[in-house]
Amino acid sequence: IAALRDRYAGTPFTVTGDIVVTGRVASCDRAENFYRTLCICDAEAGLEVMAGIDHLHNDFPIGSRVTLSLRGLAVAESRGVLQAGRPPAAGSGYATDYIGSRAALGAVLVRSGEALAAPSPAPLAIPALTESRCGTLVRIDGVRYTPEDLSAATWAGYKRFTDADGNAVYTYVRRYARFADAEVPAGTVSLTGILQYDAAGDGRYILKLRDENDCTH
Repeated sequence: IAALRDRYAGTPFTVTGDIVVTGRVASCDRAENFYRTLCICDAEAGLEVMAGIDHLHNDFPIGSRVTLSLRGLAVAESRGVLQAGRPPAAGSGYATDYIGSRAALGAVLVRSGEALAAPSPAPLAIPALTESRCGTLVRIDGVRYTPEDLSAATWAGYKRFTDADGNAVYTYVRRYARFADAEVPAGTVSLTGILQYDAAGDGRYILKLRDENDCTH
């Protein structure tokens, strides 16, 4: 995956050769914050597969080792995360499209072994976050929820957390996620999630949570 990321030069492309990557599944769509996608990680690099089907956690649970054949898939980047999916239709505003069917996904993504070994999140301080880590599982300790406005303190949307030095990181939860309406915990917490980077949003880093358990006291 790291080699594929190094090859990506900022312009989406469709793979024509026999390029294969392997990694372990680090995300889960059970709580519906990851919608029809799954993230796979290998060492310090990650890739989001635009699967396009529901209930991915049944076939590809966290920690399962998978092999992805990239021939015919489009490779692009979104929020700093390398993505692989079907080439988009003409006129589409997206760089990749969902693969879209269980048969099509099964033709390119397979489990390579039944043993599960959940990836350990990399413990990083906010100043140590880098774009190269986007798409991987990261844990940040010792942060507190510091709202930017007086909106409801539920998980839905972007939420700002700061460390003792005032460095900020954001979380993102879809409004349709199962825990979107749950209250954001007060006090000092640890956050775990798939790292993203929003170049347009003041260069802020974002942790996309998998479920409520990715925020712990």
